[in-house]
Amino acid sequence: MFATREDVENLLKNYPEWKKKITLLEFERSNPSQATEYEVLGGLALARPLIAGGGMPGHISDKTMQIALNFREKTERMNRDTMLDIDQELEILQTRIEKLDFYVSQLEDRQAEVIRGHYFEGKSWSDLQQELHISSRTLSNRRNAGLDALIVMGKYLEKVIRGPVLI
Repeated sequence: MFATREDVENLLKNYPEWKKKITLLEFERSNPSQATEYEVLGGLALARPLIAGGGMPGHISDKTMQIALNFREKTERMNRDTMLDIDQELEILQTRIEKLDFYVSQLEDRQAEVIRGHYFEGKSWSDLQQELHISSRTLSNRRNAGLDALIVMGKYLEKVIRGPVLI
């Protein structure tokens, strides 16, 4: 929802953090740490010392095998659930980022430039002044006009959708 200035600024301030989270989640999705069935079986087979008369070296009892299979199924289920959680969170964050990018792209170029630079890229006010060769007042005016335009978009969408616009 971004019907107030505070809402808009909070969304814009969260943008860099959401980008970082997306990067982390994408890495975890590409490089999941999962136990293999051989690690599970090997760990269970060697977990207790063999006692005289307790079986042949390298032999896995039926009970141990059943425990290993149950553990394997549980591990696979946990790995799947983790990937689903990652996918769900990624989708939410990516949608938020896409929407913010789109709404900011609808601003006048000068307003969008200030909003992107200050909120998305984290540039300081003085760095933006030097980069754009404008006064602090002009910079503030562009930012304020951009925030006002985003509020107008949010109010319009809220009216059309008949409820708060959630990003």
